[in-house]
Amino acid sequence: MGRASTLSLHERGQIKVLSTTDYTVKLSADVVKHSRKAIMNFLRNQEEYGTKQSSGRPSKLNDREKRKILWTASNSTISIVGIQNSGQAKRYDFYESSKISLLINYLEFK
Repeated sequence: MGRASTLSLHERGQIKVLSTTDYTVKLSADVVKHSRKAIMNFLRNQEEYGTKQSSGRPSKLNDREKRKILWTASNSTISIVGIQNSGQAKRYDFYESSKISLLINYLEFK
């Protein structure tokens, strides 16, 4: 069985108005023509409704560290391995260092 589409902005607005005017969830579902479960899911967490959860592994580098590495790479003649060995990127594994080199290359040609 398939999944129904998410509530549109208009339907979300209708549900908010109906819930503030003391309509029951069943009556709101009848007006909007969606299930009671869909109405309850929206009312429980209105801010997060319809947004995707972030996918993938979080980066080990924060924005400040990325800027520092890029600054070092652009203002000196040190290679990626040199930056890694200098201690700034010491705690990052090979995967992260390859991401750093891709980031540097991208910003150099931008």
